[in-house]
Amino acid sequence: MFRKIKTNRRSKIRLETVNSRQARLMRCKRIQNDPRNTAEILIREKLVVPLEDTSGRHTMSVDEVIRSNIANACVPRLDEAECERSICYNLYYRTFDGTCNNLQQPLRGAAFRPYNRLMPPEYDDGLSEPVSFTRQFRPSPRALSRTILASRKTVHHPEYNALMMQWGQFLTHDMAKTTLVPSAKCNVCKNITDLCMAIPIESTDPNGIFKKGGCIRVSRSSAICGSGNKKPRQQLNENTNFIDGSPIYGSSIKDNEKFREGRTGFLKLQKFNGMNTLPFDAKKCENKEKCTVIFLAGDSRVNLFMGLSSFHIILAKEHNRIAKQLQSLNPHWNGDRLFMEARKIVGAQIQAITYREYLPKILGSSFASTVGEYNGYDANIDPTLANEFNSGAFRFGHGMIQDFYPHLNSNNQNTSFGGYQFGEGTLRSDLLLFEGGVDPVLRGMMLTRLKRPQRLTPAVTEKMFGNTDLGTINIQRGRDHGLPPYVKFRHLCGMTPATSFHHFAGEILSTKARDKLKSMYESPDKVDFFVGAMMEDPVVKGLIGPTLACIIGPQFQRLRDGDRFYYENPGIFTRSQLKEIRKSSLARILCDNGDNIESVPREALRIGPLIPCSQIPQMNLTMWKE
Repeated sequence: MFRKIKTNRRSKIRLETVNSRQARLMRCKRIQNDPRNTAEILIREKLVVPLEDTSGRHTMSVDEVIRSNIANACVPRLDEAECERSICYNLYYRTFDGTCNNLQQPLRGAAFRPYNRLMPPEYDDGLSEPVSFTRQFRPSPRALSRTILASRKTVHHPEYNALMMQWGQFLTHDMAKTTLVPSAKCNVCKNITDLCMAIPIESTDPNGIFKKGGCIRVSRSSAICGSGNKKPRQQLNENTNFIDGSPIYGSSIKDNEKFREGRTGFLKLQKFNGMNTLPFDAKKCENKEKCTVIFLAGDSRVNLFMGLSSFHIILAKEHNRIAKQLQSLNPHWNGDRLFMEARKIVGAQIQAITYREYLPKILGSSFASTVGEYNGYDANIDPTLANEFNSGAFRFGHGMIQDFYPHLNSNNQNTSFGGYQFGEGTLRSDLLLFEGGVDPVLRGMMLTRLKRPQRLTPAVTEKMFGNTDLGTINIQRGRDHGLPPYVKFRHLCGMTPATSFHHFAGEILSTKARDKLKSMYESPDKVDFFVGAMMEDPVVKGLIGPTLACIIGPQFQRLRDGDRFYYENPGIFTRSQLKEIRKSSLARILCDNGDNIESVPREALRIGPLIPCSQIPQMNLTMWKE
């Protein structure tokens, strides 16, 4: 006798679900072979999956890195990724941590991974100690910053405005965040191997605050656990390398939950003083005189400067503006689809602004040879940031910071607040809440000429955060990361070999500048990369010298060509959607997300006549209607 087995309805449904999921995966794998039409096919066949399945792999978070850093003074790295389980998702959307962008090499460009290197590192002991830590002699970074890099003279650019500096800072934070040893481990004026670098202050230094402190303490960048012993010390990038809006969304699916409004399509924003702003603990803000504001965003550096906080706010508002329109166009979409679609569009806008509006101005005539035209995605290109780019070359933007920024009302006149010294705008997000929001800050930058970056203002060399010098930190950070000297970068870039300081004349035109280098360094092969590169005269129509252009331009080419989700890559957006993305601009984002910005320059990063926002092209989001 055989007993009749009753079919369990729940089991049957589960089996059908498994079968349909497997069928969907098989269809997506076939679509993978037609990358130029991916978006159209996935949408047409209703295969868009807006939720990544991470159940088959380990995901990291910033909290995990912090815990390891505090306990071990080293940081773990992400060493695994699994793409097949979520192939339908991975064909259409980025993962939060950047894995599976390259489906053959899924860790390329991902967060929580080591930087690449263009050249072998140079450490004092060959493994970990910064140059001039115990062996090789180089001048004090503070002395170099004070006597060579610092200048009270400000040279402005005739065409560009201060929003250039602010976009550059936001962009830097989109691509990279290097984990530092906790400052509590660096609270004495002495070098502590693996943890702390103390920069002595000379008796001739005019800065009384620095002399009173005895030194400038610089926490080392945390080593990746296991590096620095048998293999050279290597540093970790907490953020995705890709230009993808990670300062807004975070670089981990676990972290994103902190910034998203539940399972809706929207980012968390809160009302305060009549304006929409980033989330913060309102209990710590009783009134204008008693208010501590620490905004919550995808990158913890959001509060460093009012201009940076303003960009975070307008881009978060842009996400929600887009999500709201998409919700109206597609009421059948769930929260996951709305969120991921808006995130995808915002990331594309950031890329478009970077490659169309920002980089050509930075690189000038070298843009064509170092970045060039886009010819499509190349899976053989590794987009991972070079250590030399992040801890050296792209720090040139600190030279664009100026001492004072005006604070302008809707008539472009000074507000009662008047304006602020750079130092007054650092770590003061509360001022945005009580002094008119983001509009006066953005208007002030829009109408202020950009400072050329070749020298550093006293705002960053004498009173950065009240008691430190950013020039000193930049030089020491290069030594901390084992960056080779300036002459080796010149060699890498095909420039004249330099055995005397006179050989720098082709790039550093000023005899006085070359003589300053000679007075500080015993030989050309000792010149720190950051110092030498910052001294160079800019390339034609550009803002930076040829060595910086040689490092920065190719890095942005790799970031573009090695990014499967670069917005112009066929198949990432439909053809009609891409046409709309190409209309996006920073000017439009300012118009749409300022509290009351009614006029802007046609090109937001240029000094120019203001035109009504109604004349700035808009994206037509009906191209996303399904």
